[in-house]
Amino acid sequence: MKLWHLPYLAVIALLSSSKAVAEEYVIGTDPWPPFTISKDGELSGIDVDLIREIEKRLPDVTFRFKEIPWSRALHYMANGGIDAITGLARREERERYILYTEPPYYSDCSSRFYMRAGFGKYIKQYDDLYQYEVGHVADSAYFAAFDKDKALNKYSVTHEEQLLKMLKNRRLDVIIGTSCQVDYHIKLKGLSGRFEQAEYKPGNNVDLYLGLSRKSPITRIQPQLNQVIEQLKREGVIQKIADKYFR
Repeated sequence: MKLWHLPYLAVIALLSSSKAVAEEYVIGTDPWPPFTISKDGELSGIDVDLIREIEKRLPDVTFRFKEIPWSRALHYMANGGIDAITGLARREERERYILYTEPPYYSDCSSRFYMRAGFGKYIKQYDDLYQYEVGHVADSAYFAAFDKDKALNKYSVTHEEQLLKMLKNRRLDVIIGTSCQVDYHIKLKGLSGRFEQAEYKPGNNVDLYLGLSRKSPITRIQPQLNQVIEQLKREGVIQKIADKYFR
């Protein structure tokens, strides 16, 4: 090899390296089993498997997960501190700073209220909630009536696991959560006989999206992400991933 080739090869190597770095996007996530599971410093779960499948179909794009408390992750999405977020419910106020991919990647969830076993019968309608302090995760979106209700006595925490502990220890009588996640956690901890869903059902459907920060260059690949997510749903790949964790 001639020496005059070396500078050219060095430049090509540098450009290739820069390209790889420029195409790595950071996904903020707060452990939310079975969608994101954190154990011994490693992340797994439905969302992680989904992102790895997306990487396979978009070989020039890589993603790196970063554990961030939910409220802070939303703040980072607003100022461009992270590029994307998973497990996101769609809300109008969030669309100011978040670009949603389409379609939602998971739709088999709903908002439900939980009580200790034997007490679910005491909440038969929405108005029954006013006699209780209702635990919820700060900055989470459940359903419009609850989210906007300033008359309810609400107690906020940073993670749903805290709510279940408080419910178990009688520090709260009612909590609200996303059914697919709370039911999974209850079964995982062997607590199926300790809690039950309240009779009142909001009747909503919680679609989960991959959200992109409008201040991130990741928005340029939204069309490709939309296409891949649609393909993965149509081919049943996402359902197979979910079944692996739920069943």
